[in-house]
Amino acid sequence: MTTIDKQLIGYLKDAHALQEHVEAALSELLTTAADEPDMRRPLGHYAERSRAHTREIEARLRAHGSAPSLVRDAGMLFAAVVEAGLGRSRRDTAGKHMRDAYVAVHLQIAAGEMLRRVAERAGDGETVAVARAMCDDAYGMSRGLSDRWDLAVDMSLRQHGVRDVPPAPGGDAR
Repeated sequence: MTTIDKQLIGYLKDAHALQEHVEAALSELLTTAADEPDMRRPLGHYAERSRAHTREIEARLRAHGSAPSLVRDAGMLFAAVVEAGLGRSRRDTAGKHMRDAYVAVHLQIAAGEMLRRVAERAGDGETVAVARAMCDDAYGMSRGLSDRWDLAVDMSLRQHGVRDVPPAPGGDAR
């Protein structure tokens, strides 16, 4: 196995671990947004796409004679669980879950971009396609989340008992 192949496998394992983290962050936001169809629909679709990307990454790892890193996956999941547990003690709201999902999606973009570029240099077109699709979906979700910041603020304020939430500047109360 060449050095670039080892690097590619490392980036695949990183991407897999990060997918686990993204799925946990999305799950928290989906739970918080249960009564907000404008938030829940795109998140649900993205969560499905994210699970598909996880399976594709697993297939690419198998194609390279490897498997997901249990240590990396466990580390990411542990971090997500601790983060969620600490968040509940701080009265996490839709706004905080939105923030966490937004950060997770951008970490996913970074991991996908690195994976794609290493795969290109390694001549692995199938992994390039997986990474590109992962990035395309993550960029789309980033835009979708960005379009919903005001909704997340409204939800968060309501969760904290703020009544008669003033509309967002420009009148977009959603």
